[in-house]
Amino acid sequence: MRTKSMKLFGASMTAAVLLGLGTPVSTARAADTKSVKGEVVDLMCYLDHGAKGDKHASCAKTCIESGGPVGILTEDDQLYLVIGEHKPLNDKLAPLAAKTVTIKGKVVERNGMKMIENAEIKK
Repeated sequence: MRTKSMKLFGASMTAAVLLGLGTPVSTARAADTKSVKGEVVDLMCYLDHGAKGDKHASCAKTCIESGGPVGILTEDDQLYLVIGEHKPLNDKLAPLAAKTVTIKGKVVERNGMKMIENAEIKK
């Protein structure tokens, strides 16, 4: 009985996926160049357990230096992945961990994920 239920569940999931292929789930928003101001966070710790601020600065710096993804968290809790011109900016952002910076770049969003690419750090 259990095997039959599992097969039925698997078939149902396969059908749902196949039916969904013809329907766009989401679309990307048009890219705009803009400036975003916020705290430099390491995305691994922030997404996992909300780590941010001065108490997390040392850990964030270490994680960013190690190649972990880096983001900007705005005052209104908008989170952006930050990418340079087709490469990470970890070496420039690691010393700024937990500090407030302004980043200018092409802002895009897809499936709820926001990114600033071709980012420049504004002084």
